Amino acid sequence: MAEPCIIGPGTVINGRLTGDEEVIVEGRVEGTIELNNHLLVEASGRITADVAVVAVTVRGQLRGKVVASEVVTLEPDCVVIGTLKAPRIIIEDGARFKGDIDMDVTLPDGLQA
Repeated sequence: MAEPCIIGPGTVINGRLTGDEEVIVEGRVEGTIELNNHLLVEASGRITADVAVVAVTVRGQLRGKVVASEVVTLEPDCVVIGTLKAPRIIIEDGARFKGDIDMDVTLPDGLQA
């Protein structure tokens, strides 16, 4: 298993971040993030971006549109503002979220959204 890419607390990235490895954000990222892996936003991490990933775990702050093919997890004390789209969304006690959630669920026959 490859080591994750760590964006340190003193680092600011403006632009497009893409890749296949897990990324851990302890600093700031602004722009777009596209990963074929997991994104972890640590407590010190600040993201203002549109995000497309396999999975994301937020402990810090995230603002933008998030699309995850597997799961979005908002941990206690995080702050998320924006749109979350994933088949599984976990909002733990103490997480703060403002925005829209789309779980992209196919409803059983006879039920309508």
